[in-house]
Amino acid sequence: MSEYSPPRSDSNPYSHISELHSIFRKTSVLLIFSAALWSTASTSMINEWISSLSLSYPESGMAIYSPMDWVEVRWTLILLFSSLSVLPFFSILMYRFVSPGLYRDEKKWVSVVLISFSIIAPLATVAIWTGGISAFFSLSESLGPIDGVDERYDVTQIISLSIGITWVVLICSITAISLSMSRLFLGSEGGCTRFRIRLLLISTGILVLTLPVIYDGLRIAIAVITIFIADQSSRIVPIR
Repeated sequence: MSEYSPPRSDSNPYSHISELHSIFRKTSVLLIFSAALWSTASTSMINEWISSLSLSYPESGMAIYSPMDWVEVRWTLILLFSSLSVLPFFSILMYRFVSPGLYRDEKKWVSVVLISFSIIAPLATVAIWTGGISAFFSLSESLGPIDGVDERYDVTQIISLSIGITWVVLICSITAISLSMSRLFLGSEGGCTRFRIRLLLISTGILVLTLPVIYDGLRIAIAVITIFIADQSSRIVPIR
């Protein structure tokens, strides 16, 4: 039989709500601080990234055709990278919050889920921005150019493509973590099923509505596949 952890000294539900509110407040502060740091480094980082692509593929011309789109993409990138930077800290705070009320084997599963997605999401982002876009250029070149048409790439659209993939990874990670927590705390009761359905619908809607314009026509398919992966990943956590 699993060993149960000692209960919290304060069983008042309002204290737990207050503690949970404190977690979100601390996460918000970290998010703002992280956004401030990324805003100072984003421009130079993007310039270095574009320069590396230009050196790797000198025959592919790159330009910015819409300055306003560039501003929007830059701030979207800052918020996205800030969220990914804060995700590990959020996972640590959530584990400290839930661990006193879990069995020992449940603690193990929660730590596996939180650590996995807190590491996978940032590593996947690095892979996307370092190797994924280069693979896209290689695929584009393998298809061959159109006769009489020079190759020109819109930097804004290239970054939007990367942002979309990174956003999918982030939403998948957050949804999987939330679904895993629901399996532990709500069990297999009807309330858990309703909560999971709502969460799946919310995550699907977020992806459909917020993916960049470059993904038009693929939004629904990408959202469904992403949420399916998140749901299946969350099932490694046993139902209480």
